[in-house]
Amino acid sequence: MKHFYTVILIFLSICSSAQKKYEPEQIKWNGTIYPYRYHHLEQYFRYYPNKRPVPNIDTTIINRNYLAVFEVKENKFYLNDIFIKGKNKAKDLSVLNELNEKNEPMFLNWINGLFDIGTGNETFNKNDSLSPIYDNYIVFEVKKGVVGRIENFTYNEFKLFKDYQYKRFKNTPEYPHLYRRLIYNGMSEFEATSHIYNFILFYSKSNFLKKR
Repeated sequence: MKHFYTVILIFLSICSSAQKKYEPEQIKWNGTIYPYRYHHLEQYFRYYPNKRPVPNIDTTIINRNYLAVFEVKENKFYLNDIFIKGKNKAKDLSVLNELNEKNEPMFLNWINGLFDIGTGNETFNKNDSLSPIYDNYIVFEVKKGVVGRIENFTYNEFKLFKDYQYKRFKNTPEYPHLYRRLIYNGMSEFEATSHIYNFILFYSKSNFLKKR
């Protein structure tokens, strides 16, 4: 599983420089829908390939050919809907019933980790459509689909938080294993270090800050 996600994130980094078009998922948080750059259904489809609604072109999330809409409701993580291209070639055809016969939001009780949502103005660095910058961030932990600790950061606070997460994660046994795996998959030492830092929330999995 870890290797599977590493390959996905490596591809994201490569596509960042290649300027390939990328469409994020969506997440509903406190009634507002935001772009969301975590692709939880890829984990699901890896175990249940027959459930994938449409084939992706090259087994990457860039060409996954669907749009997932998640929601955090009453501290639980749900898949609200999943869309594929309809007659007008927009992703507006719901196929949720293919994943859930009840055709209702699915509680994703297998989701674990540390994730973020950017809020406010969205800006991009030149030639990078994958790493937007936001005014503020919501960072939340999920354990077996239940949302626990939540932090709210400004952009500068979020940068400090990532620095802290990276510093703590670098002292764990997981860091050298991940670093060597990225090098093995073709990254330079600089690229591997930058990659881990950029995706540190995903890799660190837990909030290392002391509770207030």
